[in-house]
Amino acid sequence: MLKRRLFSALLLLLVLLAAGCSGQPAAVTADDLADQVYFYEKEGFGGNFAITLNSDGSMRCSEGGLSSYFGPGTWELGGDTVTLTTDDGKFVNHFTVEDGALVYQAKDSTNFMYLTVSDGEKFLPSGASIGSLVTDEG
Repeated sequence: MLKRRLFSALLLLLVLLAAGCSGQPAAVTADDLADQVYFYEKEGFGGNFAITLNSDGSMRCSEGGLSSYFGPGTWELGGDTVTLTTDDGKFVNHFTVEDGALVYQAKDSTNFMYLTVSDGEKFLPSGASIGSLVTDEG
């Protein structure tokens, strides 16, 4: 009887460990991405190229200090793909999420006004929430 209980307990432990160690990364949620600023890993158009994702689904792209275009629009998360769409409909860009970074997906993306971002290039999270950053909207 004791052996049966011990065996059952070990079996249950193995099942729980197997379920917890599936090897699959945790699913990304909109809350993981929202209220963050992401900076392009390369030089922007006269400064930092920043993408701001807000918790209300709005977003803003600023390609750098020399850009007068701020690219307001919306963002949505579908699976591990983030889609940014400007309010004027001119720009639709897709990113996958990898280790907290936005990774540009050129396929089916329009790219940006002043800069051409190549497939696989990254926008890295600033680590600061948008409430702690001061932005100049010109």
